[in-house]
Amino acid sequence: MDPNPNPGGPVNPTPDNSPTDATGHAAEVFALKGWLRENAFSLVITAAAIAAVCIYLDPIDTLKVMIGLGLVIFLHELGHFLAAKWCDAHVKTFSIGFGPAVPFCSYKWGETTYMVGIIPLGGYVAMVGEGDNAGEDDAEEDPRSFRHKTVGQRMLIISAGVVMNLILGMACFVAVYMHGVQEKPATIGGVESGGAAWRVGIRADDDITKISNREKPFFNDIRPVVMSARKGQEIDIVVQRPGQSESETYRVEPLRGEGQFYPQLGVRPPDRLTLLSLKKGSFRPAIPGSTAAAAKDPAFEPGDRIIAMTDLDAAKGVTALRPDPKDPSRPDFADYSLRMEKLAAFPITFGVRRKDQPDDASLTAITVQPAYRSDLGVRMRMGEVIALRRGGPAEKAQVVTRSETPPTTGDRIKTVKFPEAGGKETWLTTGALASPNATTTVRRLDPVLLPLELKAWADRNPDVKTVKLEVLRKVEHQENRPLEVSVDYDRAFRYDREIVSLPNSPVPLGGLGLAYWVEAVVDEVEAGGPAATAGLKLNDVVTAARFKSLGADGNVKPGNWDDIKAHQWASAESAFQSRPPYDIDLKVKRGEEIIEVTMKGRDDKRWPTDDRGLVFQADFRTQKATDFGDAFGLGAWRVVRFVREVYMNLGAMIFGQVSAKTMSGPLTIANVSYKFAGEDFWQFLLFLGMISVNLAVVNFLPIPVLDGGHMVFLILEWILGRPVPERIFAAAMWTGLAMILSLMVFVIYLDVKRMFF
Repeated sequence: MDPNPNPGGPVNPTPDNSPTDATGHAAEVFALKGWLRENAFSLVITAAAIAAVCIYLDPIDTLKVMIGLGLVIFLHELGHFLAAKWCDAHVKTFSIGFGPAVPFCSYKWGETTYMVGIIPLGGYVAMVGEGDNAGEDDAEEDPRSFRHKTVGQRMLIISAGVVMNLILGMACFVAVYMHGVQEKPATIGGVESGGAAWRVGIRADDDITKISNREKPFFNDIRPVVMSARKGQEIDIVVQRPGQSESETYRVEPLRGEGQFYPQLGVRPPDRLTLLSLKKGSFRPAIPGSTAAAAKDPAFEPGDRIIAMTDLDAAKGVTALRPDPKDPSRPDFADYSLRMEKLAAFPITFGVRRKDQPDDASLTAITVQPAYRSDLGVRMRMGEVIALRRGGPAEKAQVVTRSETPPTTGDRIKTVKFPEAGGKETWLTTGALASPNATTTVRRLDPVLLPLELKAWADRNPDVKTVKLEVLRKVEHQENRPLEVSVDYDRAFRYDREIVSLPNSPVPLGGLGLAYWVEAVVDEVEAGGPAATAGLKLNDVVTAARFKSLGADGNVKPGNWDDIKAHQWASAESAFQSRPPYDIDLKVKRGEEIIEVTMKGRDDKRWPTDDRGLVFQADFRTQKATDFGDAFGLGAWRVVRFVREVYMNLGAMIFGQVSAKTMSGPLTIANVSYKFAGEDFWQFLLFLGMISVNLAVVNFLPIPVLDGGHMVFLILEWILGRPVPERIFAAAMWTGLAMILSLMVFVIYLDVKRMFF
């Protein structure tokens, strides 16, 4: 038995009146000074970190993150520690974090030193005869050495940390399900132009009721299934369309476009008609510089719920939005979108219910003026047709799309011929503007404006069905051979929500079932326009763009330079239109010279937009357990689902289906944890559960240094009947350590680039 009941303290304390008191006090002062000198650097770093938190962050939220992530690491190491003690192994150190101990955070009790390391990136349990201690003299002599334990005992000790993390993740999930988990429904909020879903005909507001083998999925169930699909593999997606009694099944091949990190379906989650609410006092739920942000007296406030708005029949004034067919207690986002589209040219009055007001409270009326497309006075070059909708009008008309296998050049639209009332026609063309006859009006075809022109034509001529396209096609090695095709217009897609947000996204003509690229090449500069004033010229090639935005303080903030490839002007145009005050810098290649130009857009009164700058919350459904047994089942299912997701992501990364740039490191984890901690405790708890399960899975990968690597060597020892030779074991450990350190440097680099550049 240890004769000292207070390890680390004096064995025989001297009374205060002892003659040695002064000498003892001097010794204590000397020891304190020595300790301060020894830990000066650690103390300075700690003080600087605490000061930075107090100045730039919320100390309470930061403390929550430290406690939460610390708990994840602590329980992992506690699992190893308890298993080691249960197997009577000699534990020398129990540490949370690496490196020297944080000041005042090291204590020895019995044979074990308990400490908190200054580098908070993990932890360790050091045992005699294990890891770096394996070669010590007492490793062979100590009967309680780790290496003297049976293979089964060592397996238990190694795996105990992973088991504890799975238990913690399970506990977090059960607690959250008892309270209620917010899950995004598998409803399509918008379809990416030219994406996999767009090509097969999946549309906004469709409900995905099954994807692959997953029944009744939530939106977050979609991504892991899509990411795991191999190139050329199709997955089954069952969709329930609003207003239809029968579901439809689509076979979809996920697409990974150039520059994308992983295969994608090309769908966006739905929003709800509640304005985004954050804890930041300065946050406003409207994009600065937008017409929604300009609405004052009253203004929009975080958490406002849009209940009513100007009716399509203006004579009716403000009327309630129709109930959501999936949840009649809420207004329907599709009705809101339809009214925004049809009333784009008019002021719209919204009837909103303030946050936390009861359902019978009076609505607050807020009027928002129209918003218009921002024009730069430049027309870019029409690109190739890149995508067709399966079974759509363009495919039926045998329009040719660009293809990699076999290599095929897509049609390039030269002229669109719109039949008008009274036997007249409107031609939009990239060619000569001469009119062929008195009944034909010929105007310049702008590929960016063509979708708007097509919708305006459809509204003017509700009874006309067909348009004619003159396309330039490569036929039998003949470049740009003109051909004319007749394409029916599908009015079912007139108000579909097609989005252009990815670098390679094309411009969609949903009513015709085709999408085309717009080249980043200047085809025409309008005299006296912003582009002409900035010095842009014919045949200039845009190679990069820097979009500017308006901060909440009213100051213009430049973004980062984004490279633009030859066919990527459509996404650049879309990004520009979404960022008041519509200022943009371009890098332009002119011959061999690269020049920079700055332009400011101007309102194009011909084209009002349906986006007035409101920022909505993501839609969700609350999934709540009926009792503890139900919560336990849901929690277990979530653990299994998340473990599968991690392995599917890793597999997709190994086979090149997912970019390694999607990985996150400790900075991103801390940043996301901080945001969750400041907004909602239950979402924070859910995130901690995910981190805990993720740590368990990653730690058990068969990589030397990690728990999974040690388990591999124990399995080999069990099979061979003897330990793996020390030379091989050491080489593997050093290799594994190099891999882990390289990976840590890489993910921290990604974190820094993602967060600060």
